[in-house]
Amino acid sequence: MMSSNQNDPEEPTPYREPPELQGFHLLTHRTFWFDNRRPEAGFSIAGIYTHIEPPEGFSFPFRLDRVFVYFQLWGDPGIYRPRIRLVRVSITDDDEEEEIHLGTDGEPREFPMPPPHLVEITGLNYVDEVAFPIGPVPFREAGLYEFQLWADGVGSPIARERVLARE
Repeated sequence: MMSSNQNDPEEPTPYREPPELQGFHLLTHRTFWFDNRRPEAGFSIAGIYTHIEPPEGFSFPFRLDRVFVYFQLWGDPGIYRPRIRLVRVSITDDDEEEEIHLGTDGEPREFPMPPPHLVEITGLNYVDEVAFPIGPVPFREAGLYEFQLWADGVGSPIARERVLARE
């Protein structure tokens, strides 16, 4: 005999607001240190990028094989899958900013967090901090580039950092 609720049509998934997730201190840099014996000490970072130039003897286009990103998150407790998106920022004739996607076929160039690809926001700390490497990072031409922090389920960048690529 079947129970009555097995004959009922499946209930639609209730609407949920997107998670509230915020970030700040998105930094790109050359290296970082973390002492597993003293996790309360946090990360130490060095070589923060404010501008990027081709390595000696090279010109545009060029790439950096590895860039580290650091950011702090807070918001609704949960498990999040962060990623970094790189765009080129161009100014139109109307003085409007335009994002140029750097991936193939006009798609965004994204760098997922390495395995296990997840960050847990516990709600137990004021902020949770994250650092990981991305790369290779392409710079096609001189100009303004923006690193954007995204996470699944969040519809806009959580944090941004701009870097000037120059000759």
